[in-house]
Amino acid sequence: MKKTTLLLTLSLLVFVFSCKDEDTFTNQTGIYSSNDFFMIQEGVSSAEMAISNIVHIIELAIDEEEVFYSNGITYPVITKEKLDPNQISDYPMILNLDFGEDTIQGYDNRYRAGKITANISAYWKDSLSLIEADIQNYYMATHTPNYIDGIKKEYISSCGANLRLKIRNEGLTKKLENIYYPTQFISTDSAHFSTSLGDIIVSSQRYTFYYSGYDTPEYGDDKTHILLESGGRAYDKKNNNWDWTSGMLGSSDEGLNYFSYNRNCFWLVSGNFKLKYKNLKTDREYVNIIDFGKMDQTNCDNIASYSTNGLSIVFNLP
Repeated sequence: MKKTTLLLTLSLLVFVFSCKDEDTFTNQTGIYSSNDFFMIQEGVSSAEMAISNIVHIIELAIDEEEVFYSNGITYPVITKEKLDPNQISDYPMILNLDFGEDTIQGYDNRYRAGKITANISAYWKDSLSLIEADIQNYYMATHTPNYIDGIKKEYISSCGANLRLKIRNEGLTKKLENIYYPTQFISTDSAHFSTSLGDIIVSSQRYTFYYSGYDTPEYGDDKTHILLESGGRAYDKKNNNWDWTSGMLGSSDEGLNYFSYNRNCFWLVSGNFKLKYKNLKTDREYVNIIDFGKMDQTNCDNIASYSTNGLSIVFNLP
């Protein structure tokens, strides 16, 4: 599979559907592919997933690059260069991760391609350190079995990305439930995420709070809560356009006012955000709560969901 393919075959694990309008579903039984229908809910969630995962990949390459090379894996090619060859310390540093031009299976069973280049002012856990990352033709996909006993049951969810990302260590800040946590501020403007069915343009600002594991050298016990404000435009291949915003919930009745990314998991693990979007053809506006799971869940799955017309629509994250 080439990175230019950028497959995002949308998998609905519940009672879906023939589509007459973007919020109209016919209740059926089974597992179906929505391979002719762009879901803005999945597109935006995949973009938010990709941002969190790219940050994790950069930090992992700084701290524990040997993790990438388990089981004989040879990609990515990681290089670390001092900004000035005469400087005594490792920082400022230029970090390069090259996943190659074709999709390569990685340590976390994802398939990746593309390059990440990061200019790093100081060690990422140092207060006020800044990482400026350039992500070029990046592609990641969840590799799942296409067939079970000759019947197509599961699909590959994928996402392509080109963006510039800033990651700044804010030190201890009091921004979540009146508790001080080590905090990162992460931002991107006009990031471009691609799927086989559509494109998502994203501008985003988010705070990542490390509420566990930050002071230990291993990444596996790092747990975060993330607050975000994002927005942009979405396009599908049928000339539909949307303006959209995503952000945290307005009341506790709607769910958790953040989502969580545990670095020992491969996907966002719990929490919610609110997605508001407007179809620019029809001027119709919609609101969905995107649900990644309950706070106390222990499984690290790649699914999220939202509800519409009494149906719970479940989809895969890349």
